[in-house]
Amino acid sequence: MSMNEKLLSTIRFYFAQSVFMNSIHYKAYDRLNNVQKRNNRIVFWISGITLIVIILKIMGLEQEFDKLLSILSFCGLILTGTSLIFSLYNKEDIGEIKCQHRNIAEEYKILRNRYMFLIEEAMSNAFDEEILRNKNQIILEQYNTIGKYAPTTTGNDYTNAQNGLGLTVASDEEFTWSDNEIDRFLPKALRIAKED
Repeated sequence: MSMNEKLLSTIRFYFAQSVFMNSIHYKAYDRLNNVQKRNNRIVFWISGITLIVIILKIMGLEQEFDKLLSILSFCGLILTGTSLIFSLYNKEDIGEIKCQHRNIAEEYKILRNRYMFLIEEAMSNAFDEEILRNKNQIILEQYNTIGKYAPTTTGNDYTNAQNGLGLTVASDEEFTWSDNEIDRFLPKALRIAKED
């Protein structure tokens, strides 16, 4: 393998990593979006039931139904406790983390596009190897910076990203890319694997 082929392999590897990281952070965004929607529905129902209990309590006071007032007071106490526990359990601001995942995904998309242009330059021999190495190093530093400040993803995000990209889910697949897998993310003119 020549030096230029090694450089092209490295560029293609980080291109695929950028594609994957873009996908994994969008999967994390989707997961958190679903959690946020679920939490909003729970808060809506707790609030709605609490409002109904308050209205019934007012009606009970007007009618002087002591038994009903006792039951409604107990229900109100349970709803208040449930609301408090739910608020403590979900104190983390999901909206902010969700936006961070979306922003990081967009940053990886920018890198993906820069790597695609670098692949084109490497394959067309538009620049000498030293210029390509310098360009790759600059983009790689950006890749590392984005990863350093990216919010944490889960194993499910990882698996969902693999499935979403049509990749084979295997336990030993981390950080390995076949030419065929990378080529799936590239236009035909930039593919290097032999088509089946």
